Amino acid sequence: MQSKQSLSTFFQSTEPSTLDNCDREQIHLSGAIQNRGALLVMDPHSEQIAGYSENAADWLGLDIEQLASASLEDINAELATQVREITDGTHILHEVLDFQLEHAGIIHDTVTHLHAGRRLIEFVPNICPTAGAARKNMRHCSKACATILHTDSFDDALQIAVDAVRQITGFARAKIYRFQPDWSGKTIAESNDGSLPSYLGLHFPERDIPRQVRHMMTLVPYRGIGSISDDTLRVHAVGQENQELDLTWSILRSVSPMHTRYLSNMGVASTFSTSLMHRGSLWGLIACHNTTEGIVPFDSWGLLHEIGTALMIRHEQQRQTDIASMSHRLRLIESRFSSALQQNGRVEQVISLLSPSLQEFLEADGFAFLYGTRIHISGTTPPEAFIRELVDWADSGGEQSRQYHTSTLQKQWPAALEHQDTACGVLVQSTTLHRVCQLVWFRKPITQKVHWAGCLKDQTPKAAANETSLTPRLSFDRWVQEHAEQSTEWRETELEMAREILRDFLDIITSQLLLNQENEFLRHFAASAAHDLKTPLRGINAALDIMDEEDFDEDVVKQTHAIARKSARRLSELTSGLMELSMTSDQQHEFEAVDLGTTIGDVLEMLSLPISETGADITIDEMPVIQANDTLLLRLFLNLIANAIKYRHPERTPEIHVSAAPTAEGGMNLFITDNGMGIEPKFADRIFQPLERLHSSDSIEGSGLGLTICQRVAEVHSGTIRLDTDHSEGCRFIVTLPAQA
Repeated sequence: MQSKQSLSTFFQSTEPSTLDNCDREQIHLSGAIQNRGALLVMDPHSEQIAGYSENAADWLGLDIEQLASASLEDINAELATQVREITDGTHILHEVLDFQLEHAGIIHDTVTHLHAGRRLIEFVPNICPTAGAARKNMRHCSKACATILHTDSFDDALQIAVDAVRQITGFARAKIYRFQPDWSGKTIAESNDGSLPSYLGLHFPERDIPRQVRHMMTLVPYRGIGSISDDTLRVHAVGQENQELDLTWSILRSVSPMHTRYLSNMGVASTFSTSLMHRGSLWGLIACHNTTEGIVPFDSWGLLHEIGTALMIRHEQQRQTDIASMSHRLRLIESRFSSALQQNGRVEQVISLLSPSLQEFLEADGFAFLYGTRIHISGTTPPEAFIRELVDWADSGGEQSRQYHTSTLQKQWPAALEHQDTACGVLVQSTTLHRVCQLVWFRKPITQKVHWAGCLKDQTPKAAANETSLTPRLSFDRWVQEHAEQSTEWRETELEMAREILRDFLDIITSQLLLNQENEFLRHFAASAAHDLKTPLRGINAALDIMDEEDFDEDVVKQTHAIARKSARRLSELTSGLMELSMTSDQQHEFEAVDLGTTIGDVLEMLSLPISETGADITIDEMPVIQANDTLLLRLFLNLIANAIKYRHPERTPEIHVSAAPTAEGGMNLFITDNGMGIEPKFADRIFQPLERLHSSDSIEGSGLGLTICQRVAEVHSGTIRLDTDHSEGCRFIVTLPAQA
């Protein structure tokens, strides 16, 4: 559990080649603390001191030799007792003990936590140690949190938060920094006493807060820096010369020289920040800056984090209110659509009428609805061919949410540069119902003025290729950049609504489309079935007519009997096939773990007679266990293997091979390959139509429904079956089943 709460996980899971120079600094392994307090490292089992900051012995009134061989009990019995009373859970927590240490006239709080098999005990200065001061800050925090949760607008909540934070810290400037989709940031609220310049409304580039620092913010909710001085205290390990101490959760962890120079260029002497997390992701931070050195008392750190938490709760409230409002509008559109569908009945026409409403719903300049091979367009969009390329490119990213969005498509996908004027911002929402559906919204670029904190043009000194030194940004003066290479951003509520449309709205569209397709299938099927049923009935009727004649000889009787028997057999095959198709299509089917090797073994046993008669050589690779309906898959393999035997090549012994391979999406491809008569590629789609036969019933018996049944079995599993048109010397059928039916 604890390994996941270390910054080491970031470096273990991130390719070094994807990191910039600043991102590679392993700040949690600095091996030093700020020169604002002292640190002890203790083995939690033996209670022996395992490490200490270089000033710890002096602070505790001990010699270095004494400290290196001491237990916590030897140092202070009261401190040892309080540490033993701590109950450690699964999550890392900072515990503030009653024990206080005074050094150089300053009271220091004792803060401890357990991480990576070591207990860290830190002595942190408290500049306002009185109970009255602590209670006053608690009142400020409580009042601010209650007010934030009951504000009329989220903007009001932002201002209340920064005002309360500056009041509790006493710092010169408190700001709320919101991360943008590209991890740049913007100051969206500020409280300032005037001694520092205002950063309200200013943007900061992504590199100002490196990736590993952002990851650290998701682990440890706060960070205090008491001084921009690079004067640090080394932490010495006892008897473990080369072991690196993980300081991910250390309160006093030293500051990167890169960051101290950055703060110096900003004109700041000390800072405090607390992370703002929303729905498990880093949303932003509250950052406080002061013109004088000094660390915020630790008993205020939790209060400031509570204010941030209340702010995020208010943000979620606002988000839910916005979603509810948009959901109401969506229900009105859905109602109009349903009404039009009932009156018109032609779903394709109604979709064309619906598209402008969905375009306007997300304030887009253009909209496209793709269903299978069809596309409906509204507003200003790029060409249809480009839209299809776009959805293929977006789906290739493999996102589980099946949603892709950006306000700068041409930067993410250079091929889109040609269509930047119509597709600068895109939102692609995909789903797979009966077939793939996509909703695509388009936004044009807009002319924007971005106010940056400092010029972005070559202001950061470039390190030589062989250098690893870190260099901070030099200027924070306001610099205005005007550009027209970005659309308006997609709001969180808009992204949620795009998913909502697919969940609820497309159910109506798709069910109607499927109903139309099913009706078309039934009309075609009824015509084909009527024709195929009439043929054997005509044979039987003809035989009966002959038998009705008074004068007929014995040979005629035998001939007539043969015609009637053959027609009856054909009629029986058709009836059985129709019943099997009905059972495959109409029943509710349960899914469970199915061993395909066992299923195919049962098929071979059922086909033992024709296999023996033809001498067919059937080989089966190792087959997987999948979630499926065993009875349906038995029918599928029975039809495919029986067909491979039935349509064998007259000049060679049947050879049939069954194999499987996983798909890139986590599903499974099943291959049934034979060396039989083969099927011309032009018939690849026709063979799955009901009652379609490429050979006459006189030459090869059959109902003409076997492959139709196989197709229905695949569809029940949300999969597909197709003829591999690239395969020669026989047939290869490929059945593709998704990871979840």
